[in-house]
Order: sequence, then C-alpha cells, then structure tokens
Amino acid sequence: MLCASSVDAMLKEKGYKNDSLYNRINKAAKDHLVTQEMAQWAHEVRLDANDQRHTDEETILPDESDAKKCVDFVLALGQFLFVLPAQIQSGLMEAKKHS
Repeated sequence: MLCASSVDAMLKEKGYKNDSLYNRINKAAKDHLVTQEMAQWAHEVRLDANDQRHTDEETILPDESDAKKCVDFVLALGQFLFVLPAQIQSGLMEAKKHS
C-alpha cells in the first residue's frame, strides 16, 4: 500500500493532483510524463494496494517477491521523474560553463 501511496505522491508532486489515482496515472501516460509501460506497472502497484486495502478471506497475501516488484517500480519511477531530469539539468548547466 505504501508503494501505491508513493506513486500517488510523485504524481501529485508533478502536478497531477485531481481525480483518482487510476485517472491520474492514465493522464500522466497520455501527457507523456511516463511511458505506457510505466503506466501499466503503476496500475499493477495500485491494484495490489487495492487488494490489500479491500481484502477478503480468499485474497492471497503478497509475499517478498511481490513487495520487491512494487519497491523496484517506485524506485524506477522516482529515478525517471526526479533523479534523471536533475542530472540532465546539471549536465546541461555544466556544459554551458565550458562553452
């Protein structure tokens, strides 16, 4: 559930604050903030969290492998949305200094 909250927080930080997480993921993909594949993975994380929030007796509990997949995605999304753009901006500024 915390991974889905992380996806939610990152999208909000990028300006996607209105509507449901489902719709915000789709809008981020439509706006090319994330790729379609990243949106699919984000929906998997979202659905896994929904399973845990709305669990019934027949729902299979997640295991360590499931948790690792969710954490791997959130780390990748953070790299893609925040770290990589900052590195690119820094590199461009450094290149300007040497021009």
